Order: sequence, then structure tokens, then C-alpha cells
Amino acid sequence: MKYLILFSALTTLFFSHTAHAQNENWDTYMAKVGDKPASVLVDMDLAEIAPDLKYPFLVITGPKAKNCNKHFLPIADEIPRLEEILDETSNFLTGVTPKVLTGTYTHDCQRLNYYYVKDTTGIRNALLRMYGRLYPDYEYTIKMRKDHDWVIYRGFLYPDEKARNWMDNNKIITMMLGRGDSLTGKRTIIFDLSFRADSLRSLFTDSVRAKGYKLEKLQPTSSLNAPYGLILSKVGPIKSDFLDPLTEELKTTIKKYNGFFNGWDVRK
Repeated sequence: MKYLILFSALTTLFFSHTAHAQNENWDTYMAKVGDKPASVLVDMDLAEIAPDLKYPFLVITGPKAKNCNKHFLPIADEIPRLEEILDETSNFLTGVTPKVLTGTYTHDCQRLNYYYVKDTTGIRNALLRMYGRLYPDYEYTIKMRKDHDWVIYRGFLYPDEKARNWMDNNKIITMMLGRGDSLTGKRTIIFDLSFRADSLRSLFTDSVRAKGYKLEKLQPTSSLNAPYGLILSKVGPIKSDFLDPLTEELKTTIKKYNGFFNGWDVRK
């Protein structure tokens, strides 16, 4: 079973993935599988079309890293080589069958790349030739299975709601650090919300007042779907262990009122 973990110190080591041929939206998160951390790199946009029935077969293949750290993840110096193997694998598969690279999974010193393909004929032989000719010094995995419903992508690679919440918060925190914003001490955190109806907005506001939120502003939005905007604030530290449960609760509660959570920022 996969559990989300906040291993932010490691995330920069594994995700040098560059754009491949398709229109992509790659994102990353860390998880815990068994007693070891795992890093997952996934094309988030594919969730909108999954399953793509043109690609009913799953190919899982990738090398075993030679040098791993104490967390059983590849050391930084080996990442470029693993990325090279990923690129070569994609090139080889392109010559065999139409394919979609959906994600990579790194755990227990193994880097596995997940492709959905149109046909598996000739794939094993092509990959055996590639590994044997270009990377004879690496151990590797080749697995194939039918996955017409893209169960592995949707249920394993794609992050669950808790992980997506952490990813959203981490992006904002990273952006703040990038613009030189101080994350020390408590700040006034501003939450941007919107609703389909004024009555739903009022009910939601009443439900969260007792939880320490301050009503900052009622304002119209440019959305025809949710024209009733609401700005709330709360004072607290800009830390994942404070923000993650907070935003997770807000997102869960607002769904009961057919509302939308549009993000958060800090008061300048």
C-alpha cells in the first residue's frame, strides 16, 4: 500500500524529466511503500482522458540503480543515466508500437517506467536488444499486462486527493520561496473560494466561522458557473503540517455546498 510522505529534501533529486513528445503536465510526489520511500513522477493531464482505449496494454520496464542512498533511492549522480535510459526506451518503443508514457516509479533502488501501448508484439525482443546493446551493465525489469481500464495509472501512479492537496500547497510554498518571501513566523493566509449561489456561500461561511476563519470579503467573480466569491483568512505558519490538514478540510467542506476552492496566498 502507498502512503504519502513529506520527503521534500529528496524530491529535487529525481525529477529532471524533460518534455517528451506528447502534451504533458508532469508532477511529482513522494510516497511510502512498505517501509521505504518511493518517488512518483506522473503525467497529471492523462487523468482527463484515462482510459484511452487505443492503448489497452501496459508495459513496465526500467533499470535497477547501481548506487542508492540510505533511503534506497538513486543518488543524484546516477539520475542523468536513468533519464537517458528512459529516453532510449521511449525511442525504441516508438519504433515498435504507438505508446503513451504515463509515469515513472522509483522505489527500492529500482526505476520503473510505465507505458500504455497499442500492441505488445515485438516489445520484449526490442527492449532486450536495447538493454543488451546499450546498457549491459544494468539489471532491468520487463513486464507486460493487459490494462484496458488503465487501473494502474488511475489507481497507483495518479496521486490520491491527499497527495494532490500536498502537491498544490507545496507549489505555492515553493513559489513563495522563489520570490524571496519569508516563511518564518505566523502569517495571515488568504483563501479564495467561490460558489454557485449566494445562499450556499452564506451557509458555508456560517459553518467555518467557529473554526477560526475571518471573513475578509464577499465579491463577484468572473465565472458564470460560480459567480459568488468569498475571501477568508486565518493566521498561522506557512508549513505543510499546518496547511495540509487546513486546506484538506476546506476542500472537503466546500464540496458540501457546491463551492470551489481556488487557492491560497499570504497577505503582503
